[in-house]
Amino acid sequence: MSELRSLVKRTARRAVARASQLSGSLMLRARAGGPRVRAITYHRFGDGGRDPWCVARADFAAQIGWLADAGLAISLADLVAFVRGEQTAARDAVLVTIDDGCRSTFAEALPILRDAKVPAVAFVSAGLIGAGAVATDHDEPYMKWDELARLPEAGIEIGSHAFDHRSLGRMDAAEAREQAERSRALLEARIGRPVRSFAYPFGTRIDSTPATDRILAEAGYEVAFTAVHGAIRRGMAPIGLPRVKIEGGEGLAMFRLSCRGAMDAWRLLDELVPRVARARRETRAG
Repeated sequence: MSELRSLVKRTARRAVARASQLSGSLMLRARAGGPRVRAITYHRFGDGGRDPWCVARADFAAQIGWLADAGLAISLADLVAFVRGEQTAARDAVLVTIDDGCRSTFAEALPILRDAKVPAVAFVSAGLIGAGAVATDHDEPYMKWDELARLPEAGIEIGSHAFDHRSLGRMDAAEAREQAERSRALLEARIGRPVRSFAYPFGTRIDSTPATDRILAEAGYEVAFTAVHGAIRRGMAPIGLPRVKIEGGEGLAMFRLSCRGAMDAWRLLDELVPRVARARRETRAG
């Protein structure tokens, strides 16, 4: 992401959060309806400079510390039980999720989560773990298998991020099924624990479809997440749940607002952008 584009996006995110706060929508949301849970999404940790995908270690520690002190952190099991209507949850409870399986999940995030006793889920692409691979958009390597195996000891559950981090929505059904089944089978074989959750790579409306949702359910996943912003409510379909992205350089105040629903309105952009992109493709094709 270019520096200008990153600046524009950061400014827009702050404007959305601030508008939610000043308009009173956060207060109305807190008073109306039942409890809501948010799954927040991280990717990498460390000195990422202006990289929005990388959250500084000190910022992450402050955010996790706030969740722990506020008693808002829940586990994946808690979230699944909440969606099924089997148990309640604190208003604006939060599930911490981390995508991609980069090494900073082990080196930076694990100690902070362990010491704060905050549960989390790490979504990894099984085909990239232990392969010496380096992500194409940055220089950080993926975890090794022995590092991945140590995450559950710190309360970090392992979930699937497809086999090699490709969009399920852009492939045929047979290939999508292979991605879902192959990743789960390899992860379970290597870590010796059940893998019941999935996060769609990229996670936009283009990357998940009703057909891929069915494939994930048939492959044995109990719950799956997209990257579309929003809150999770009791009774929602467990495959295709929304999340809220946490970006680098935004500070603790923005984090608190995001956990309380200030970025839920970003969902409108999540819905609009794929439609615009699809319309452009159809126009060019015509």
